[in-house]
Amino acid sequence: MSDVPPVVLSHIISLAGFQSRLVLQKVSWNLRNFLKDRHFESNLKSISITVTLDFISIYIDPQNDWSLDIEYQNEPNGCSVQNGMKPKVFLKNQYFVTIFLNDLNINLKNQNLKNQKSVLELFRLSFECVLAGFLKGISEVLDNRDSPLRVEELNLEVTNQEEVMSVLPYIDSKSIRKLFISSSQNCLSLEIDQMVRLDQWKSAKELEIFNCIISAPLKDFSHFSNAKIQIEMVCSEDLLMLKEAFLSSSSFQKFILKYKYFDENVDLQLLFGEPDLIDRDTWSFPYPDSDESLRLVHYDNRVFDFSKVKNSEILIENFHNYCEVK
Repeated sequence: MSDVPPVVLSHIISLAGFQSRLVLQKVSWNLRNFLKDRHFESNLKSISITVTLDFISIYIDPQNDWSLDIEYQNEPNGCSVQNGMKPKVFLKNQYFVTIFLNDLNINLKNQNLKNQKSVLELFRLSFECVLAGFLKGISEVLDNRDSPLRVEELNLEVTNQEEVMSVLPYIDSKSIRKLFISSSQNCLSLEIDQMVRLDQWKSAKELEIFNCIISAPLKDFSHFSNAKIQIEMVCSEDLLMLKEAFLSSSSFQKFILKYKYFDENVDLQLLFGEPDLIDRDTWSFPYPDSDESLRLVHYDNRVFDFSKVKNSEILIENFHNYCEVK
C-alpha cells in the first residue's frame, strides 16, 4: 500500500472505517505516520480505558454498541496488541504504554475536527495503578489536540487528585455536563483543592463522588444542579450556606451530602425552625413566587438530602406521614 498515491490512499482509508484504521496503524510505520498526518474524522461516542500493572484495555464505541476491545499487554522484550478476537500483534522492544498513547493520540486527534457538534457521550478512565509515563503521556495526548476534547460525561476511577488532574484540565469546559469520580479503595481520602479551581469543575452541572471522603469548602459544590458527595465534617454555617444557595438557584434539583462528623453540637430545630412533622427531621423552604419548595431531610445515617419538590407533593407526603403518626 505504500506505493499507492496519497490521494487514492486517503480515499481508501476514509472508506475503511474506524476499526480498519486501527489495524492499519500496526501494519507499518509508513502507514502509521500517514494516518497520523491526515485527518480522518472518528465520530466516536464512548471511550473506556482501564490501566493495570500489566496491560491497558480500551473499549472504543463508534456505533454505541461497545463492540471494539483493544488490549495492550506488557511482554518480555516488548509488548503485544490484540484487537478484539484477532491474533495478537507482537511489537519487539516496545513499551506497551508508549504504543497505547501513540494510538490514542492518533484516534483522539481526529475526534470532533470537522463536526463541531460531535461530542463524546462518555470518556471513562480507570486507574488500578500508576504506570511510568502514563499520567504525563495522557496529559500530553489531550493537550496536543487542536481544540479541547468535547465530552459530556467524564468518569474517573482514581487513587489520588493527580490522576484527575491528568485529564480534567484538558476537557472542553463548555461541553462537560457530568463529572463522576470514584475509587476502588474503601472510603479513599481524596484531595480536590486543585480541581475545584478549574473551569471544567465550575461548568459541570452534575457531580457524583463515590467511595471517596473529601475535605473542601461546601461553597465549591453549591453551583451543581445535581450532586452526591461524602465529606469529613459539616457545620451549621455550611448547611445555612447551602440552603440559601439552592434557594437562589433556578437550576438546582438535588444535593445529597453524607458526612462523618459535625464539628459542633448543632440543634437543627434552632437552625431551621420547627420541622414539618414531629419526630421527623424534615423542613420545607418555599421558593419565592413559585409552586415549589426546597425540601431538606436529615437521615439517621448521617445524610442531608436537599431537593426541589412541588408544594403539592409536600402536602400529600405530610398528610400521609400525619396519618401514620395518628
